[in-house]
Amino acid sequence: MTDPPTRRVDAASLVILRVIVGLLVFVSAVRFVAKGWVEELLLAPEFHFRYWGFTWVPEPSPALAYALFAIVAASGLALAAGWAVRASAALACLAFTWLELVDLSYYLNHYYFLSCLLLCFALVPPRPEHDGAVPAWKLGLVRAQIGLVYVYAGIAKLDGDWLVHAQPLRIWLARHADLPLVGPWMNEAWLAYAASWSGAAFDLFVVPALLSKRTRIPAYLALIGFHTITGALFPIGMFPWVMIGCATIMFEPDWPRRWLAPGSRLDRPVPVEPRREALAGALAALLLLVQIALPWRHLAYPGSVLWHEQGARFSYRVMVVEKGGAVVFRLHDRSSGRTWQVDPQDTELSMLQAKMMSTQPDMIAAYARHLAREVEREQPGSRVEVRVDAFVAVNGRPSARLIDPTVDLAAVEDRLANKAWVLAGPEGLR
Repeated sequence: MTDPPTRRVDAASLVILRVIVGLLVFVSAVRFVAKGWVEELLLAPEFHFRYWGFTWVPEPSPALAYALFAIVAASGLALAAGWAVRASAALACLAFTWLELVDLSYYLNHYYFLSCLLLCFALVPPRPEHDGAVPAWKLGLVRAQIGLVYVYAGIAKLDGDWLVHAQPLRIWLARHADLPLVGPWMNEAWLAYAASWSGAAFDLFVVPALLSKRTRIPAYLALIGFHTITGALFPIGMFPWVMIGCATIMFEPDWPRRWLAPGSRLDRPVPVEPRREALAGALAALLLLVQIALPWRHLAYPGSVLWHEQGARFSYRVMVVEKGGAVVFRLHDRSSGRTWQVDPQDTELSMLQAKMMSTQPDMIAAYARHLAREVEREQPGSRVEVRVDAFVAVNGRPSARLIDPTVDLAAVEDRLANKAWVLAGPEGLR
């Protein structure tokens, strides 16, 4: 059951959520630095793939990059401790999102989710008000912010590849055939189908199951098992632990008090200004509406989003595709008549950048424009055209040509309009 929006509810579950998220933000920032990813992903590459509409975001210097991670870590601790909650969440969101926007190559659904959640916290601070409670609508907004990740992940799985062909799980599970005891099962089709169908059902129904008192305990135990298994089998970083922690917001608002001594106070209540809170709540609701609308934009483009990738980002399409690609750039200087080829593996791109670019048309076009600009900068008077031979395999299908090889990608603008130079996908891909 959900609470009427005018009712006031205990803020305890929001406080615990804030502590969990703050600590996970801190751990994530420290982990990123400790693993050397700041240098590898942010600083070493000479070229960065930029998000459409965000090319104005500056690329940080080495000192600033490490400072931003320090800000994320410190803000996470401050958020967990309840120090200047709104400012801590806003600062963590700003620093983390800045780092995220530097390069398309390391886009992950849970990075996007974390930015949105921190922004939601900045607008609707997870802290008790003067009476130790909060309006039910605040709890509802935070629950919706977390719940829509599961809902859209489930909707994305209502697809022929996932349900009819058990792909990409058949590919992914087979990679673990060397595991002790369960290894022989990993090549079995029945296991891939069972995992595909149960995974779709889990994503679609876990939120209402968590909200219901009758099903909450088994649903949360299933959630822990689901995320623990996926975290062990697949390289998805902190995402499983983030969702295990965030899912507690679906419990009764006062659930943490059952573990505390009577009269214990979780956090210091703060006074609020009703008009300011109403405006912030309206902005948080707008943020949710944007996230609800964005996943449907792929319907505006012909063909399969699994193939052309238009509308794939910011859609919580979690783990629904396995793609591998190969691309070679063919450059022609119209002024000199010279023609040559460029293999991404032999360029300034990192391994991650080259891998991610090879299957995503907008990134291939972005790098084609970059190659043309570099030649024209080094050789004034050159007029460079760039065409590509790009082949991609999707969910176990044979590799197929992705991009029209006759199109000069150096002349293609970065726009939201349909990319007519992306060829139709393989037969049967919807």
